[in-house]
Amino acid sequence: MTVRNLDYLFHPHSVAIVAEGKQPGCYADVVERNLAGGGYQGPILHARAKKHSLFGIGGHMHISELETVPDLAIVCAPLRDIAEIVGELGERGTRAVIIGPSLHEKLSEAQVAEARKAILDAARPRLLRVLGPGSGGLVVPGCGLNASVAPVMAKRGRVALVVQSAAIAAAALDRAAEKGIGFSAVVHLGAGMDVDLADVLDWLAEDPDTEAILVQFETVPTARKFMSAARAAARNKPIVAMRGARLDTDDKGLPFRGDDVYESALRRAGWIRIDTLEDLFDAAEAMARVRPLHGERLAIVGNGQGLGRIAAGTLLRHGGRLARFTPETGTLLAGLMRTGSAPANPLALPPDLSPASWAAALDALVADKEVDAVLAVYSPSPFAAGTEVAEAIGAASKKTAKNIFSCWVGGSAMQQARQVAAAQGMLAHDSPEKAIGIFLGIVNYERNRELLLQMPPSVAEEFVPNLERAREAVHEALDAGAKLLPPRAARQLLLAYGIEAEDSTPAGNIDAAIATADEIGYPVDLALNLANDIDHALVARELRSPEDIRIATRGLRARARKDFPGVRVSGYRLRPSAARSGLPPLRLGVADDAVFGPVIYLGESGSGERRSVVALPPLNRRLAMDLVTRGGFARDAADAEREALETELATTLLRLSQLLTDIDEVTAIELDPIHVETSGVVARERRIHVERRGRRLGYRRFAIRPYPKELEQHIDWHGRKLLIRPIRPEDETTLADLIVSLDPEDSRMRFFGTMRKLPRSQLARFTQIDYDREIALVAIERDADGVERSLGEARMVADPDNAVAEFAILVASDVKGGGLGRRLMESLVDCARNRGIGVLRGETLSENARMQDLARKLGFELKTGPGVVEMRLALHPPAPHAA
Repeated sequence: MTVRNLDYLFHPHSVAIVAEGKQPGCYADVVERNLAGGGYQGPILHARAKKHSLFGIGGHMHISELETVPDLAIVCAPLRDIAEIVGELGERGTRAVIIGPSLHEKLSEAQVAEARKAILDAARPRLLRVLGPGSGGLVVPGCGLNASVAPVMAKRGRVALVVQSAAIAAAALDRAAEKGIGFSAVVHLGAGMDVDLADVLDWLAEDPDTEAILVQFETVPTARKFMSAARAAARNKPIVAMRGARLDTDDKGLPFRGDDVYESALRRAGWIRIDTLEDLFDAAEAMARVRPLHGERLAIVGNGQGLGRIAAGTLLRHGGRLARFTPETGTLLAGLMRTGSAPANPLALPPDLSPASWAAALDALVADKEVDAVLAVYSPSPFAAGTEVAEAIGAASKKTAKNIFSCWVGGSAMQQARQVAAAQGMLAHDSPEKAIGIFLGIVNYERNRELLLQMPPSVAEEFVPNLERAREAVHEALDAGAKLLPPRAARQLLLAYGIEAEDSTPAGNIDAAIATADEIGYPVDLALNLANDIDHALVARELRSPEDIRIATRGLRARARKDFPGVRVSGYRLRPSAARSGLPPLRLGVADDAVFGPVIYLGESGSGERRSVVALPPLNRRLAMDLVTRGGFARDAADAEREALETELATTLLRLSQLLTDIDEVTAIELDPIHVETSGVVARERRIHVERRGRRLGYRRFAIRPYPKELEQHIDWHGRKLLIRPIRPEDETTLADLIVSLDPEDSRMRFFGTMRKLPRSQLARFTQIDYDREIALVAIERDADGVERSLGEARMVADPDNAVAEFAILVASDVKGGGLGRRLMESLVDCARNRGIGVLRGETLSENARMQDLARKLGFELKTGPGVVEMRLALHPPAPHAA
């Protein structure tokens, strides 16, 4: 989780090619040609790794003989020789290395692992960053750098491409060249041993030349690091990911598929996932051409009814929305169409309409406040050439901030129209389905951004769990050596979180079982009670008559004799098969994914096909409702009842998520079945696995850190009631107001220059933070009308190793001098100390005596430099370097 020295990788002032060996030298030759032909203006050096070349590279100098220290070196050598090369480069001062593929080198897995470890051991002490091994390199068109084996030099653009497959990178570059699409950077990660996907995302998130990011990947090594970087990058830049299904994963014992977990993680990160290589090419073009979308309502217009209806049907089937025209727009369109009836959406224009009338129709549609985007569909017509209509649509597109998508259905006659539309910066597709797919992808991006902004708290807000009772149930079981909570303890734990857990009704014999079924009502599920409370899965479901019960008991007892020989059947237990609401029985639980840790799943009871929807904890109500609606389990219920059922199910999910946050020892939960009623959720059967922890992990085992509500504190400041708390996305307006209210001199002291207003993207960056990486504490005052005002802010951003955190503080001009800055700084120092930060560091202008005085009082050491004063507070000794 670091961008340290990545500037030497992406923007080197000098590059060296270090080659050794015949076969890898071919790779070096390709890179050398690309570097020379890409327009790179810095020195390009050539070196060999060994003092005496045995392979005909004798004209090149040894690394130690280079007069210029290269910022970036591309190493082409056998893998087991690279550690020594990296060490030499690091000693010379090189700060970034690309390690290409080691072709035809036969090494065992153990030898490869040993070689890679040696490379990292050589690089880390010298802060040298490594891309690869096995990397096809990178391309940065803005500085003419083509340090890759890509056969095509990328055109300069605003979209970055990051891939784990060199073949996909080459294909994407070739297709982009054909379409005239450019890139800000193209990176092939290779093995990602040091510089991985998360590191590159961190870099691109802050790169001013990158406006959108396209990613192809299969796996991530560390979920917490990946999710932190993925969410941070997506806050200001759209990200589209292509991820193929893994065929070598072992998730057979889980109630969900690993690919579903990745899908959920990408949604939570605010990304859009695509499935095919063709989608990847389309996404690259869309990201280069599409404008921001401010709504989901689409108007469809075509030169006839058929194609428009196909597009509308595709839109509605996939959850899209058709726009409804305002009366004013209807009047304008009726005049153009020469009809007395009100035009409908999709809009079928007369086939003989001129290009100018097409432009007028589009002008009317984009001016309609009820329309967020327009799709124009055109097929060959004898009345107007497609190229002329494309020119008219392009002219209309240039006059509006709204998106006008175009679709040209046909063969060669429409090919020229597509080219004209694309030349004017528009998306031009050849089928309505593809155009709708692109539009819905953008809509889903906006929906996923809403999930990205959700900040579930670390402490329950909607209810108060009985933590004492919950921990008592778990610790009693652990003290008894149990790894599976006994039924009574499991019920006590769930009840402590407000999750109803009803025991099945016991019956001593078959006649008693039939009487019990008559009492609770058919259909029923029946299970055996085995002696010594042996755990088992012998259950008969959906029994609808006494005869069903008799048949089922005979079958279950036969299976018990086979599976548990010598174990006595002590009776039966029965429960209703379904909820009174009519909703089918569901299963709800938690299981550990190998990459992302705890995963909450929801599916149909007893499902052998693992049809479950999943979400990463922690959850708030918005995220819980998203999981419920994606499952669609109540879609057939009446509207009023469906809302109540979904609300109760979401409440249970919310409480289950909080249980995971609070009770560290719970490792897995299976509630199967659960019955969902409008009055609540009942867990009919429950299996809760526990294990003793050496140290408390809490939310640290989650892939996403929750909002740290435990840092909130109410204070009385000079008779004013303030709340000091971590910043949240909704604080964007109050932070903007705070900055605007500053006196010019106070603004200069904080920002080292006059800063009257921050751009929207910067405000989003400051308020939509990742609590894993940084913390910002704001002092909030609420007036009598409930309007909040920010009086001050103190923030810190830690490096990946928690060695150093940079801090800054800001206090409103009209309250400075009252001690609020000290209260904020004291809270920030406490937070840094509790997080294990080694050193808290900041800078202030030499003339900012007030800040320097505060720093001294808090124990900071001050060091004066040219125009600035460095402030350092040691909190923890540095951790020893891992070998």
